[in-house]
Order: sequence, then structure tokens, then C-alpha cells
Amino acid sequence: MNKFKRNLVVFICMVMISFGANTIGQATSNVISETGGIKISKVVATVFGDITTTKGFTWYTNKTSTSSDLEVVEKLSFEPNFEEAIKFKGKNYVPTNSQEEMVHKAIATDLDGNTEYFYRVGDSNLNSWSNVGTFKTGSKEGEVTFINITDTQAKTEEEAKLSSETIEKSLKTVNNVEFISLNGDWVDSGKNEKQWDWLFGYSQNSLLNTTIAPVAGNHDSSKNSFIDHFNLDVGEGSDTSKGAYYSYDYSNAHFIVLNNNEDSEEFRNFSVNQIEWLKNDVKEAREDGSEWIIVQMHKGPYTIGNHATDNDITGPNGVRTKVAPLMEELGVDLVLQGHDHTYSRTKALKNGVPVDVEKIKETVNGVEVDYTVNPQGTIYMTPNTAGPKVYNKNKDIGSSYYDLFEVVNKDPASQEGDDSKKSDKPERGIIQNFISIKISGDKLTSITYEINQKKNNGEPYIIDTFGILKES
Repeated sequence: MNKFKRNLVVFICMVMISFGANTIGQATSNVISETGGIKISKVVATVFGDITTTKGFTWYTNKTSTSSDLEVVEKLSFEPNFEEAIKFKGKNYVPTNSQEEMVHKAIATDLDGNTEYFYRVGDSNLNSWSNVGTFKTGSKEGEVTFINITDTQAKTEEEAKLSSETIEKSLKTVNNVEFISLNGDWVDSGKNEKQWDWLFGYSQNSLLNTTIAPVAGNHDSSKNSFIDHFNLDVGEGSDTSKGAYYSYDYSNAHFIVLNNNEDSEEFRNFSVNQIEWLKNDVKEAREDGSEWIIVQMHKGPYTIGNHATDNDITGPNGVRTKVAPLMEELGVDLVLQGHDHTYSRTKALKNGVPVDVEKIKETVNGVEVDYTVNPQGTIYMTPNTAGPKVYNKNKDIGSSYYDLFEVVNKDPASQEGDDSKKSDKPERGIIQNFISIKISGDKLTSITYEINQKKNNGEPYIIDTFGILKES
């Protein structure tokens, strides 16, 4: 081989190694920026306090970075000018489950409502910054659209990629999304930081350009694994080592995020302090003029999968026994649930039974929606899964229980085959859901999408619609 050919081969090999290393690094190490000697990853913006003026931010770096800097500038053109940015200084610490990293948290304050912003996070001392993200502050009036998903819960890198694709598809399908709420079980093992790396790594472009309202699931409950990834204005007394409870407002709606990972003799999955906080929070929201009350929790009272008959749900101090009556007593309109990995939606329930309702039909963007008028009860909904794990309908419950539901999942995943390792469960990774929910004045409109990886080229299609109309 002559000298020219030998040098050419060496050059090509170096290029291939370089591109291969970068590709693998982006997938497995979750790095979105690597300049100035630091690696910036797992960037996420969260609801925090007053959504019209404030936003919370979290990101990870290696230990080289000790300065936590956030820069925010109004989005006036296609490109940000960070020379005019508002600068915020945050705090950092070593996260419980990743001792070789630093977690950084900062809060943007005094922002303008209903306004789009560019932002970046990093270390100003080292002039090292993340990729540019965007977010929008909320409004006290007008309509709001959000996406609800649950249980991304991936065990492997490939499954995390699948979960990230659900998030991406939801944002491409639903217009004018203000935020994404996820009803818990972000990962399969909260203390396994690699699983957070996978999910946030593949989802990073989506997460950089939206706001998250996270719920802690039972798989996120160990060793500060939840709170180390999200900057939240938590409720007083919240045990943040196991998750968090908090609330926030968008337009005329009040959202309450509960944490099932607390426990007490009186309430399974809830502390007495959390229940008292919930009651006071709803009271304050009513006094402030909130017209809608929406609750997010991981382990909900009314589901139809394996967990519907668990003792912490059905026992004498279980969630269905003790917390569901409280939802109805407090006048909660909608409860968004997770944990049970199969789609379902109840009728409006009061004292555990369906209430008589009037319905009217309307067409919304070409889709027919049945609106329940002034329901004097609470509706409970579970959006299956955004990830790989799906359950079948629970066969140990009598038909009278299923009479409480407007929609009962027909086990679409099981029709595609059984899990090779667990024959009583459907094949993993086939069916995912996400829900678009729009609140506009006295009207709530919900559209549920399904993704079947073996049909429709994996593109979302509508499987359920419903609405609530509050007539004065």
C-alpha cells in the first residue's frame, strides 16, 4: 500500500471512530452540550409557583462545573440574543444516585405572563452552555391545552427510546401545548441513574422545548430519585425523599399533584399531613376563583388493570375507600391516574356510584365529542402507558365494578401477542397512549390517542373523546 492510500485509510477510520463515538455518547450518556470541560445533560423546565411569572429548571453536569447559571431572553425572533438575557444564579449539589455528577437547580422569576422565552443553562465562569431551549409562561385567563401521559418506565435503552418517541409524537400531534403532565413511574428503578440518562437523553429535544408537571410514581420513590430531577415549589410537609406534592394554576384551572409514596395508619399511600394540605389547597383555590379542579396521582382509585384489586387501593384505608370519597366531596372534576397500564375512563362518580347526567354532542376540529353537562361527580381517567409496559383488563372484578366506567380498555396489546417472559401480560412495547386536554372557559375537551407499533406506521390515532361543560 502506498503512502497516500495508507493515509487515506487512517483518515477514514478516524472519521468513522469519531462519528461512532459521538453517536453512542449522545444516546447513552445523555450529553446535550460538552464545552469548557463540562458535560451538560438532563435539562428540564418545570412548573414552579406562579406559572405566569416563574419557571423552575434542573440540569446535570460533571463535577467540573460548580456555578449554576440560567439565562432567559424573550423570544422576539428566530435566534436568541443572550447579551440581553436576564441572568439567574442557582444552587448545586451531588445527587444521591449519581455521585460523579452535580445536579443544578435555578428559578426564573419576574417574567411576563403569556410570553415565549429562549433559555440556556450552564456555567458562566467556564462559558459552557447547554443547547438553547424554549418555554412559555402561562396566563390567568384564556384557554390552556396540555398533554397527559404516564408510566414511561423503561427497563432498557431501547425501551427508553420508545418512551421518548411517544413524547415527541404527542407534541407533534397536539397544537399549542402549554405543558406535559406525567402521572408517575418515569423510570423502572428510580435509583438507577442510567435509566434517567436514557429517558432524558432521547427525550432531550422535547424536554428542552416544553414545561413539565411531574408526578412521582412508586418506581420513582427511592433515595431522592424524583426530587433530584425536578425543581418544584413543593407543598408544606412534603416528604421529598419519596416524591413531592404541590399545586399550580393555568387559566381558570387549578391542578393538584399528589404523592402516593407517603403512608400513614389512616391513609394507605398518603400521610395525614398531605390529606390536610389537599383540603386546604382546594379551599384556597376556590377562594381564588378557580373554576376547575384537576388532580394528578400515580395510584388512582378507579382503574381496570392488575392493581385495581390491590389492598392499598381496596383495603379499609385504601385509596378507593378513603381518598375517592374525598375527591368527590371536594368537587374535583377530573383525576388523572397512572400505575395500572391500561386505558380507562369512569362515568361521573359520587359516593362511588354514577350520577345521572345530561350530555350534548359537539364537533371539535372534525371530531365528535360528547360533553357531560354540569356533572355532580368526579371522572377518573388512566392513559395506559407512554412506554413499553401494558396490562390486560383485571379478570378478578365483577361486572358491577365495570359498570362504573364509560370506557373500558379492550386489551389491544394482548391482541398483538403475549409477553415472551410473562404469558399473563401483553407483549411489551406495542401500545402507547397520550391525552390532549383543552380547557376553554366553561368547557373541558379531552381527546385520547393510541399508538400501535404494528399498525398505521406507528402514527397516533384517536380512540376516545369526551368533555365536560359547566353551564351557569
